[in-house]
Amino acid sequence: MLVDSTHPTSAELLLASLKRNGPRPAVTADDSTLTYAELDALSDRLAMFLGERGVERDVAVALYLRNSAEYVVAEFAILKLGAVRVPLNELMGGPELAYCLDHSGAKVLIADADLARAAPDDEHRIDILVGETAALSSLAVGWAEAVAGEGLFATRAAAADDTAIIAYTGGTTGRPKGVRHSYGRMAWNLFSHINCLDIRTEEVMLLTTPLPHSSGYHMVAGLLQGAHVIIERRFDPDRFFALCREDGVTWTMMVPTMLYRLLDHPAAGGGDHSRLNTIVYGAAPISRPRLEEGLRKFGKVFLQIYGQTECPNLITTLGKDDHERPELLASCGRAVPLVALRLQPEGADAGEVEVSSPYLLTEYYRDEGATRQAVDEGWLKTGDLGRIEDGYLFLVDRAKDMIISGGMNVYSTEVEAVLREHGSVREAAVVGLPHADWGEAVTAIVVADEGVAAEDIRLFAKARLSAYKVPKTVQIVERLPLTQYGKIDKKRIRELLIASAGAAS
Repeated sequence: MLVDSTHPTSAELLLASLKRNGPRPAVTADDSTLTYAELDALSDRLAMFLGERGVERDVAVALYLRNSAEYVVAEFAILKLGAVRVPLNELMGGPELAYCLDHSGAKVLIADADLARAAPDDEHRIDILVGETAALSSLAVGWAEAVAGEGLFATRAAAADDTAIIAYTGGTTGRPKGVRHSYGRMAWNLFSHINCLDIRTEEVMLLTTPLPHSSGYHMVAGLLQGAHVIIERRFDPDRFFALCREDGVTWTMMVPTMLYRLLDHPAAGGGDHSRLNTIVYGAAPISRPRLEEGLRKFGKVFLQIYGQTECPNLITTLGKDDHERPELLASCGRAVPLVALRLQPEGADAGEVEVSSPYLLTEYYRDEGATRQAVDEGWLKTGDLGRIEDGYLFLVDRAKDMIISGGMNVYSTEVEAVLREHGSVREAAVVGLPHADWGEAVTAIVVADEGVAAEDIRLFAKARLSAYKVPKTVQIVERLPLTQYGKIDKKRIRELLIASAGAAS
């Protein structure tokens, strides 16, 4: 396939890679490996099946699958049809799933059979089920049938402006929004991933977070390069180090909570991960003491990313060399080459981060109002508050998470960073709760070692923070609630704390 050098698309680039890397190992999942040629053949068969049932450009195909080879095959089949991929997280609940299927207008749902039970019946939708299919409806077929065809599929080229993805936001505030990305813009995003994340042809990439989220973008960038991608259904520290040892893992991506579990494992700092050259992390704030511990145990391998669904994965990066400068460990890095940053209003103590890039979303699907509110003359309003020093971005909070206590602005991330400096605190979250005198009371919940007192943690913070920033109360819990994407769920924390306070009163 020839790639249009003036208007490249992600489909052209990725499908050309299948031909270029034919005999090389492409994907390993469930201890079984597909070469690039085998991935090409299987996705041909699925594309043929889908095409015969009316899937073409601008037709949405929803993927409700756990991390698996089937997910990758389905993604490449959609590329070959120039159709629209709707990636849905396996942890998505029934009502949210129903909304996303309806909102996207998905004509096909490809799902794990047990997950598909949460999907509403729809006589106009075709369901392709992976796994046990004993109770298939009249419109449902099993995966084996869908990839049973023979012959070569004639790829249907997508145009640069055609819709490639409708990715739904986490939905922590109201219904999730459908973020529309085009095939042309996703080509630029692929280039950015390869350029900024040190992804090489000989890479052995280990991905353990959900493919419908950021891992999916890392995966296709690796496959564009000809890398070998190992996909795990879930993260397990024992399994992680075993794969590093046995398969020579060189590249991985994780969220901070996963990194903490690796650091606590006896294999951290040993020979099992001797070939591991890159650990990409992001999605949530990280404890500086634990990051420093990671640098001691794993070496110069860390690369932080900051991005959003609207600007996938890459707004800024804090590079491996940057991690050797202690004053930068609280930063999320500098803008990547294809991104411009600014703060609004200019000159504020902390302004809202705005982003311009050739791979921004094209729109919020079927929501003109939300698009106008978020994007102004090519600049995306991220909703994050930050400051820029010598070109490095320091995030101070989400705009919606900033606490106003006694008329003063309190950035929750600043308080959380201080709490994490306490030797017994493993993780922390700070929220504002309604208060008759203060408007909002700064409230902290932490995961801490056994035996430490909540008041000791509060006094530790009091000695290091301005009075109005000090938590009025500190609660110790066993774990913090997380969103389906592995981020601390502050909305849920507020709800639980408010409900607890109401019950107590």
